[in-house]
Amino acid sequence: MNKSSSRGLKLTTVIFAVLIMAVSAILSNTSVADDMDVEQSQSE
Repeated sequence: MNKSSSRGLKLTTVIFAVLIMAVSAILSNTSVADDMDVEQSQSE
């Protein structure tokens, strides 16, 4: 009983961590794209 609940908790933690990394990656990609747009508009 205890083992299965801890296993489910680990699985939930892993999924939660992956979601956070995915969101942070999307946010960092968006900010990088914004920076590139700013650099391009400044160079024109």
